[in-house]
Amino acid sequence: MADLPSTQDARTNRRPVQRSWSDVLRVYLEPAVLRMLLLGFSAGLPLLLVLGTLSFRLREAGIGRATIGYLSWVGLAYTFKWAWAPLVDRLALPWITRRLGRRRSWLVTAQLVVAAGLIGMANTDPQTSLGALVGFALVVAFASATQDIALDAYRIESAPVEKQAALAAAYQTGYRIAMIWAGAGVLWIAANTAGATTTYLHEAWRTAYQAMAASMSVGLLTTLFSPEPQPRDLNADRRELHESAETFLRDGLVFAWPLAASLLGVAGLLATMLGAALDATTWPEVVLALLATALGFIGLDRNWGRQRPVRLPVPRFVATPLAWLHVVVYQPFAEFVRRYRGQAVLILALIAIYRISDVVMGIMANPFYVDMGYSKETVATVSKFYGLVMTLVGAFVGGALALRFGVMRVLFAGAFLSAASNLLFAWLAASGNDVLMLILVISADNLSSGIASAAFVAYLSGLTNIAYSATQYALFSSVMLLLPKWLAGFSGAFVDAHGYVVFFVGTALIGLPVLILVGLAARVQRAAPAAR
Repeated sequence: MADLPSTQDARTNRRPVQRSWSDVLRVYLEPAVLRMLLLGFSAGLPLLLVLGTLSFRLREAGIGRATIGYLSWVGLAYTFKWAWAPLVDRLALPWITRRLGRRRSWLVTAQLVVAAGLIGMANTDPQTSLGALVGFALVVAFASATQDIALDAYRIESAPVEKQAALAAAYQTGYRIAMIWAGAGVLWIAANTAGATTTYLHEAWRTAYQAMAASMSVGLLTTLFSPEPQPRDLNADRRELHESAETFLRDGLVFAWPLAASLLGVAGLLATMLGAALDATTWPEVVLALLATALGFIGLDRNWGRQRPVRLPVPRFVATPLAWLHVVVYQPFAEFVRRYRGQAVLILALIAIYRISDVVMGIMANPFYVDMGYSKETVATVSKFYGLVMTLVGAFVGGALALRFGVMRVLFAGAFLSAASNLLFAWLAASGNDVLMLILVISADNLSSGIASAAFVAYLSGLTNIAYSATQYALFSSVMLLLPKWLAGFSGAFVDAHGYVVFFVGTALIGLPVLILVGLAARVQRAAPAAR
């Protein structure tokens, strides 16, 4: 496909500017940063309600660990949001977009659908209607992923790149507070509603999930009273689409064979992941998909096939939809690969596994608490107080250190701490029911997660081109979650076979390659040419 000129060079290639601590602190008091705190709360609320908290609810209702693990694949909705991110980036919603603007209209719509889905989950008993509950969870997951797309674009467009670390820290703080509320808060509400009842009580969980649906009003009201970022030039968008359609009619569909190889390879990898979940994938299929992907990316980097491209004629009735796909879907992805060339594979590999320790471990955390004999009140109290405090400290420290010393150093520290904190869960599993140890483990886990998340969000934000902010950030965050969430689906079966201690040690070990990739990415960033 023909490439359109890039509007932005690599923003992460700039060396970090050394700021004074007073300048760093003043950034956190700016309206855009404070606004992102509340919107981060809205983004973080649904996640646990369809994953970790839901797994606690299902385990208490008597659902098996293996089933709970497989049901965590509901979260794969977040990994495929790149597929509809171009629509959120470019499509105007009827009536509401004219009144609120492109970003806020999608935010409000997604927030209302999340609230409706949570009400559906509240009124569905998993002991009698597990399928319906999963259906409502899917609605919440897809609407929440859509909210993430619009909110990521809103955040990136709300401030220059040098302030993205502060916005990311505020976003992560709000996000983590919401996760405490959606985790400890739900357990506290359910426990107090159930009273002396220690077994599963649907009415208690219904009240708790209804409270979570009402809590979405925080993000809804913030969106309604927030300004819209600089609107897109719709006339320029129309001109771009028209010119692209005319180019297809004149020249046809032109591409080099490495592009087709890379697309087929990526599609093959996704198919093998689906096949593995159904126990229908063979190793030769995996190897073939990996080879096609690697060959395609190498060929794109070295311009193989450019001299003899494939040309396919394009009928007039196909030109306009093909132009839309080219401008809205293909260009954001091509611009990233064109900007980073051979470095793109390294960057995508780092993104793909950076949070693997946290995500794979997180699915089994709540079933682990139940199996260890901790009550809802105990888990809620420890998470609400110690978890919240360490979350706030971690997000603030991560953002401040990234502003002061640069993102890559904090990215490395966050990766190390995230993997190391999982070893504490193995220690807890071997020691038995101990509330003091539970406090230590949850505190360390939230601190490390806050630091890692603030740095990682700032890193991803710096990789995006402002012209394609929603689509590119959705691609990065989808890559970030795809492999970890796929592996997490097997976590319940792994615990059944090997126990919690081996499982937690394993989740720490799979985080070690992340440290190597962060070091390589930092070296590539230092060697990259300055932005032109």
